Amino acid sequence: MRKILFLACFFAGAALSAQSITGGLYTGLSLPVGDLKDKSDLGTNQLFGSHVGGHLDFQVAPRHEVRAHLTFQDFPGSGWGGFSASKNDYKAFQAGADWIYRFEGLNRGWYSIAGANLNQIKNDWEFINGAGRWTSGSDSQSGKLGVRGGAGYIFNRTFALEGTLNQIFVDKSGPDGFGYDTATWLQVSAVFRFGK
Repeated sequence: MRKILFLACFFAGAALSAQSITGGLYTGLSLPVGDLKDKSDLGTNQLFGSHVGGHLDFQVAPRHEVRAHLTFQDFPGSGWGGFSASKNDYKAFQAGADWIYRFEGLNRGWYSIAGANLNQIKNDWEFINGAGRWTSGSDSQSGKLGVRGGAGYIFNRTFALEGTLNQIFVDKSGPDGFGYDTATWLQVSAVFRFGK
């Protein structure tokens, strides 16, 4: 958690010295893939999740931008069924930075995204134990490195759509292990920008 707070303070300080700052909000669908979705009894067993977040954009050159962001991810689970029926709900809080390259102009056109973030991810789980009773608990991991990449399209000064492939490197084993090494999802976002 200290790393996330440090990163947030770092970007807040950078905001004070940047010449061209904008900000905004984004929201959309988060689609778990790989083990996060379909690892038996450990994944969400769901097609959709959602996210919401805020961002500050620092224009560093005509086509280059650094975007600091805070994002909350929610991946609700559904039951796996079978003898040891289970359900896993994942939530993640992210603090990170993206490098944005605009191929066309400031207020219209395609752009690419490459970024890194620190994450706190939690799994709230339930399963039927050997006695046929539901048992519940949670596992949580903090300070986990994540990366992402993707592309977007700016329609005007205030609205864009983007898609990214996101991955968090998590602990597979241990007291709070998730049973797999990476949590991966596709994220589709409507991005709303405010400011200049």
